Amino acid sequence: MMNNIMNTKFRLTGMASGLDTEQIVTNLMNVARIPLTRLEQKKKIAEWKQDAYREFTNSLRGFKEKFFDITKRSNYLLSDNTYKTFSAISSSDEYVTARGTASSEAGSHTVKVLQLATADKAVSSGSISKAITGSVADFQLSGKTIQVNLDGVTREIELGNYDDLADLVGDSDNGLQKLLDDAFGSGKIIVSNASGKLALSTANGATNLKLSSGTTSDALGSLGILSGTTNRISANSKLGSLAERLNGGLTLQDGKVSFSINGASFTFSQDDTLAKVMSTVNSNTTANVTMRFDETSDTFGITAKQTGAGDNIRLSETAGNFFTAMGINVDNPVTKQGVDAKAIINDVTVTRSSNTFSVNGLEYTLKKVHTAAKPDDTIRVEQNIDAVYDSIKSFVEDYNKLVDQFTTTLSEKYDRDYLPLSDDEKEQMTEDEIEKWEKKAKTGLLRNDSILRNIQTSMRTALMDSVEGVGINLSSIGITSKSYADRGKLTIDENKLKEAIRTRPDEVKDLFIKQSEEVPSYSRSLSSTQRSTRYEQQGLFFRISDILDDQISTLRDSDGRKGILLEKAGLVGDPTEFNSTLAKSISSYETSISELIDKLADKEEKYYNQFAQLETYMNQMNSQMDWLSSQLNSLSKGR
Repeated sequence: MMNNIMNTKFRLTGMASGLDTEQIVTNLMNVARIPLTRLEQKKKIAEWKQDAYREFTNSLRGFKEKFFDITKRSNYLLSDNTYKTFSAISSSDEYVTARGTASSEAGSHTVKVLQLATADKAVSSGSISKAITGSVADFQLSGKTIQVNLDGVTREIELGNYDDLADLVGDSDNGLQKLLDDAFGSGKIIVSNASGKLALSTANGATNLKLSSGTTSDALGSLGILSGTTNRISANSKLGSLAERLNGGLTLQDGKVSFSINGASFTFSQDDTLAKVMSTVNSNTTANVTMRFDETSDTFGITAKQTGAGDNIRLSETAGNFFTAMGINVDNPVTKQGVDAKAIINDVTVTRSSNTFSVNGLEYTLKKVHTAAKPDDTIRVEQNIDAVYDSIKSFVEDYNKLVDQFTTTLSEKYDRDYLPLSDDEKEQMTEDEIEKWEKKAKTGLLRNDSILRNIQTSMRTALMDSVEGVGINLSSIGITSKSYADRGKLTIDENKLKEAIRTRPDEVKDLFIKQSEEVPSYSRSLSSTQRSTRYEQQGLFFRISDILDDQISTLRDSDGRKGILLEKAGLVGDPTEFNSTLAKSISSYETSISELIDKLADKEEKYYNQFAQLETYMNQMNSQMDWLSSQLNSLSKGR
């Protein structure tokens, strides 16, 4: 269409009419584009309003998540623990510590730890890895070497000639035992005759032994040992490779092992590593045990996560012999029985399965058994007034920031002279000028907005109205609004609030988080009667939480609607982003703009076609005038 217009423009160049067609069409189209400009301005204003609403939505979401999200325990205001906080100080943290809860009472307690809780353990009785063994094929080994790595230190050992295995093992001058003792120190590597085979193992703190081919004339082949052979299995070893490397002789059934621990069943294939077996079992909450392979001691163990006396490790094998191969007796696995924790608290003997437990609202953690030299400890419990005060103060500070945001937005004046700029207008301005203009144009868009006004008023009223059955209010504990000019901002009398926390802790708690007995659960689908009952009976912070849910909830109510602000302006990442009232308005504007642009293009082409037609008529008239003139001239000459 634009190509047609440009071609028409070209044809009209130098018209006989003498009219400035370009300027005339431009002027006509400037008038015709006025409705388009207005539509684009309305669309841009709707987008700015949407952004302004979303800014409030995000502010309210942040406020709600900080104080009313149970996963944010440090600031959570809807828990008893926030208002009845106690500090427990032990005379010696080495033996016992304590933590106050909402059920604690101030006072002093004596504690004597008699016994710590331990867990059942099932540990292999000895090394589970086989020693390095080889069937010696040739005792004439003079000049041949092997490389021996013991715990990261490598020595090359040159052998001699020997008469037999006993000579190879124990020759006092040149036997393998003597050579290894000289290289690494006596007693670290043990060389022996194991049923006619050469055997090497470690002792006295030495652990990992590895044999490799010698750098000159290799002797390992003659000793019947493969290069790289070690005396330790690895957690990264596959089960299929462990069959010949464990003292217990691991067997698999159809390439698998299956077993159960405390009723939890497991199956692993020959391609699974020991590390995978352990991590899978250790993450299973039903098994509730910890498997561990200790490479240093070459032992395999299972420890119950549940401490205390009781049958906490129960094993069975259904395919293969995994536990047996690991040195664990399936029928009687526990090698060390777990015991209960015992302590004398305020002259009363207490027995528990865990070292951490609660007695009379105080949570104790036993750490060490008291001795005659240290007969007991004293736990002093004090009300933590500062912690409660700081929690309430933090809410008031953030609430006041919201009040400022509401007040500023609702009272901003809107200047109708500052409308959204068109692209042509922006081209004539600097970036700084555009930024200042748009800042002014956005100011006051939500002035006296009914939704925001309702939120502000609802929150202010919720904090000031009395709570049914509670004999105090914010003012009586030192939290007040000084004047109307503050628009509902709160101030705190620190001494008065702390005194209320100290002397009336239960009433302070009820003021903020008392729960309705008749309507204990919040739902945006509650009837008006239920809402009224819940409002009257609920503590102040539950009221605020309910108000916020009404506005910003991403869950749908019984009518399929989300929070009021989301229905109005949507939330990025939520379905309402493209389905809110403002999003639909913006989409409608876009459709109207697109249709109007097409109509304007048609109108512009129509104008150019009309002027082209006028040019044609003018040329025809000029031609006729020229012909008439020539005819008249001819007649005149004929006379």
